[in-house]
Amino acid sequence: MPPITEIALRQIEIYSIIFIRVSGILFMMPFFGSENVPQLVRIGLALVITFVILPTLELGGIILPGDLVSYVVMLAKELLVGCMLGYVSSIIFHGIQFAGDLVGFQMGLRIGNIIDPLSEEQVSIIGSLQNMLAVLIYLSMFWDHFLFQAMAASFRVIPVAGVAFKGQIAAELIRMSGEVFVISLKMGAPLLAALFLADVAMGFISRTAPQINIFIIGFPVKIAMGLLLLGISLPFFSYVFSKLVAVMENDIMIVLKLL
Repeated sequence: MPPITEIALRQIEIYSIIFIRVSGILFMMPFFGSENVPQLVRIGLALVITFVILPTLELGGIILPGDLVSYVVMLAKELLVGCMLGYVSSIIFHGIQFAGDLVGFQMGLRIGNIIDPLSEEQVSIIGSLQNMLAVLIYLSMFWDHFLFQAMAASFRVIPVAGVAFKGQIAAELIRMSGEVFVISLKMGAPLLAALFLADVAMGFISRTAPQINIFIIGFPVKIAMGLLLLGISLPFFSYVFSKLVAVMENDIMIVLKLL
């Protein structure tokens, strides 16, 4: 029978592996991965989730490496798995943010950009508004529960210390990353088209009535038009967002299968 210290050390190593994967998911997933949530809160939540998941796992047949270097490599793999799952869950929010940035730029609100605490880059007010709206809808519909379920399911699909990357995972992640631009076009195309037509109309006005200062008139008109169309499109925002969430859930399951 192994000594108690050896058993305790083994348990700590297993718990650390589970904690690292949970932390990777939590630090990358929507809302909880935001810099607005303090790091101590995220670490504490990761610890709580780890201890909640522990009783549901079969930990008897886990083979741990005997040296420190192999153990660190194993932790890095678990962290990478967690970051992959968290990143896939946040792709739709990056797409919505990008769509809002395009709309805000077209409306002429480039000068009113703010600093996003998550990316530490300048983003438009419209992009931040749409991103916050998406997060509120996401949490109000309890869709975040799926991410926690996927977190627990990842340990059944990918056993602890049993990560094996397949060649298709890189191609799938690249494809999913490209979805950011597809999502941004889906969410922002109607407003961008309307604002483009407004630019065309102002071009005709400037040609037919040169005495009108189109630059002074154009800015408030485009801003008012953009805000009006944004308000009209809000009921459709939730519908399109729900469809995107369904695609995101399918992408998470694809990543789990490839791992």
